[in-house]
Amino acid sequence: MTDPRTWLRGLTPYFIYTLFVATLGPLLFGFHLAELNAPEDVIRCKKGSIRAAAAGLPQCIPMTPTEWGVVGSTYTLGGLIGALSAGPLAGRYGRRRTMLLTTLFFSLGPIFEALTFNISVMAVGRLISGLGAGGSVVVVPIYISEIAPPAEKGFFGTFTQIMCNVGILLTQLLGYFLSRGQSWRIILAVGGAIGVVQGLGLLLTVESPKYVADHGDPVQAKRILRKIRGSNYDVDEEMSAWGVAGTDDPVGEEQALLREEDGTQLRTEPSASKRGSNHEATLSIMQVLRHPDHYRAVIAVIMIMLAQQLSGINSIVMYGVSLLATLLKSNSALLNLAVSALNIIVTAAGAPLVERLGRKTCLLNSLAGMGISSLLLAIGITRSISILSAVAVLLFVASFGLGLGPIPFILSSELVGSEAVGSTQSIALAANWIATFLVAQFFPLASAALHGNVYFIFAALSAFFFLFIGWYVPETKGKKNADEVWGRERLPPLQSPQPFRSPRSDHFNFSDQSLSSESQSRLLPAGTGHIPAPIASQPSHVGPPPSIISPAFTPPATPGTSTPSHPRPPRSVPVDTSLSPETPRPELLETLPVVECEVRARIPTTTGHEMWLHVYRNNVDTKEHLAIVFGNQIRSRSLDAERPGETELDRMTRGAYVGRLYPGRTSSRVEQIKRAETSKSIKPPSVTDSDSTAVASGRRSPSASSTTSSLSGDHAQPTTTTTSTSSLPLVRIHSECYTGETVWSARCDCGEQLDEAARLMADPTLSPSGGCIIYLRQEGRGIGLGEKLKAYNLQDMGHDTYEANIMLRHPADARSYGLATAMLMDLGLGGERGIRLLTNNPDKVRAVEGPGREVVVRERVAMVPLAWRTKGRMGVRGEEVERYLSTKIEKFKHMLSLDSR
Repeated sequence: MTDPRTWLRGLTPYFIYTLFVATLGPLLFGFHLAELNAPEDVIRCKKGSIRAAAAGLPQCIPMTPTEWGVVGSTYTLGGLIGALSAGPLAGRYGRRRTMLLTTLFFSLGPIFEALTFNISVMAVGRLISGLGAGGSVVVVPIYISEIAPPAEKGFFGTFTQIMCNVGILLTQLLGYFLSRGQSWRIILAVGGAIGVVQGLGLLLTVESPKYVADHGDPVQAKRILRKIRGSNYDVDEEMSAWGVAGTDDPVGEEQALLREEDGTQLRTEPSASKRGSNHEATLSIMQVLRHPDHYRAVIAVIMIMLAQQLSGINSIVMYGVSLLATLLKSNSALLNLAVSALNIIVTAAGAPLVERLGRKTCLLNSLAGMGISSLLLAIGITRSISILSAVAVLLFVASFGLGLGPIPFILSSELVGSEAVGSTQSIALAANWIATFLVAQFFPLASAALHGNVYFIFAALSAFFFLFIGWYVPETKGKKNADEVWGRERLPPLQSPQPFRSPRSDHFNFSDQSLSSESQSRLLPAGTGHIPAPIASQPSHVGPPPSIISPAFTPPATPGTSTPSHPRPPRSVPVDTSLSPETPRPELLETLPVVECEVRARIPTTTGHEMWLHVYRNNVDTKEHLAIVFGNQIRSRSLDAERPGETELDRMTRGAYVGRLYPGRTSSRVEQIKRAETSKSIKPPSVTDSDSTAVASGRRSPSASSTTSSLSGDHAQPTTTTTSTSSLPLVRIHSECYTGETVWSARCDCGEQLDEAARLMADPTLSPSGGCIIYLRQEGRGIGLGEKLKAYNLQDMGHDTYEANIMLRHPADARSYGLATAMLMDLGLGGERGIRLLTNNPDKVRAVEGPGREVVVRERVAMVPLAWRTKGRMGVRGEEVERYLSTKIEKFKHMLSLDSR
């Protein structure tokens, strides 16, 4: 077991305060559950001395056993409704807001109860209080599991049951002193006062950081978690376990849609739109019941919750005084006080056992103890053995507190994934409330008919649940997630299937053993903190690492996850074509083509990243050109635009939606897109504004904003600027190259450059604003694949690329960049804010900007061949590719230096 000294130091006063205020909900659950136990005789007019009615409200309300059972069971009916509603509400609106909602019912219900004058009004009050209690015992365990230190979730999870027991003890204590005259109304009113206190206390608490992170705001989640854990606590490791650290971008898609063009960020509090954006990650109750990964967990938690109630604990909590009154006479109320106190002591003392022995072991021991105690209690009552009955009751409650009391509330969040925890908890507590209703409604009748023999039934049920849990329910102690609990295998996120190994790859070493751990770690999501085994332990003899983009690996032109990385961004130089009007300009189209995005789709990649693939059509050719987008901030305006007659299903089918798709989704949230368009600033920001915002937000250090590294070569000199453009999106204009991307050609480095561009754009530290690859279907610089192969034959006869194109009567570069410019504008990358362009071609900078500088290139980022950067250890090597690169530099004037090889 973890040394308490190691985690007590990590607790903060704010965490303790939050834990206390949240668990006031379970306290009220226990309070209302037992509030009618001690004052039963006074309320029902069973004592002749209290039958007289007082002025205004009656002193007591005569009830038959059946009517008394109805009053008790209406509380469980409200609890059932509250439990079924709380899970979806907690998933949609948040844990804290749902807890605040329960306090309204906790405050309102006792008003009806305390001021009741007949059975109906009391039943209504009990129903309302049950709504709050049902919701509370669903959402509070989830909230605690998400704010508690990861290694001690089991320990702090027991506080749900501990506070339930505190509530029971409180009401029994009040009942012992106030069960006379009309003072019983004070007992019922105290619950309302506690509900008001909890409501006020929750105003000073925070939302669950995991909920905030899961709903698209890891930046705010990190702030909340640091507030809970303290400023000296390393929150990155904890967040990485949630799977949100190092995501594509810390700014969610919805926040990006609603931000202004000047780069200022909206408040990072979870908004309604943000809550809705990730609703697709939360499964409904019906989806959980039908899901192949979750239905076994649902059966397990239902049976555990049934075991908790049908083992007979509430027969003692709700009816212990009347049950033992004839046997123990005046000592029955004192025994119930002792029972409630013992329940708290045992549950608190046994809390560490949950982590030490395991959940399943504690459950089985608890059931065994309760079954034996039930047998002893049955014998004690039927044979009027007072001492045996008292001891049996104490052992019964002690056994319950060691396992079956706290653990069911913990298991619901450990047997399923985060997407199903809310609905599973609702299902579990619904089963719990149904069982509580059965006990509350029928135990008085069964007890009247069978007397002590009723506990033989509870003993038999304990034996049945002991066998079932031992056979069916898995142990969750020490398991990282639900997949590990149930033995389901999942492909690790950064592990890719090994590609077929080409004989040609034997000549190359694709695993750079000299690559440092620090460099490798830069390829992983930020905050991961370690190198996953599939990368760290990858032997050097395996084939080339998988490509992030190419449909087939390109030996050896696929950097993939093993691309060397450096502590600094790629070499780059600032550019401003407006300052050099004398520079010869390429021939540009007078007007840009009309482009329209037909469809987009989310594409998960073999490296664990995600990209959004957009298909474009235009009015100048019949080809489907592509935009490969990384990050959530870049969206197509033509795709998002409403089209006449289309339905919500049509919009989602073509990809015009916000957030993520999920089974059962019915809305594309087009209204959110409209609001984003209308909220944009009229004046675009300058580069200085953008960079100062990046520095202020912590994405870049001030020192990093003062200088940029220069490109080594004849055409690029070291440059010092006062601002940095590293927060601008990266853009790569790439032309289709079947030979270089698919059939492993070593005549060019096209496949390598495509993969390198994708690697840079997918790294949030190198490209915090994401990026876009414009993939033009212009094979062979626009001449087509057939003509390109002819050019290859001419190269084999001694001609270079430039000469081969001229001999075939093709221009050196037949591509049209107007399509790229129009597509960038449609993606919102036009305007003065600017982009960073990945290219070595000086003509491409001006060509991409368009005839009226519709797109502004602020910085040119060098695309240095991988073999040159690694001194030949990696990348495309060979005589053909060296001639190809030499021709680019010497005749196409690409801005690279042959001396840097």
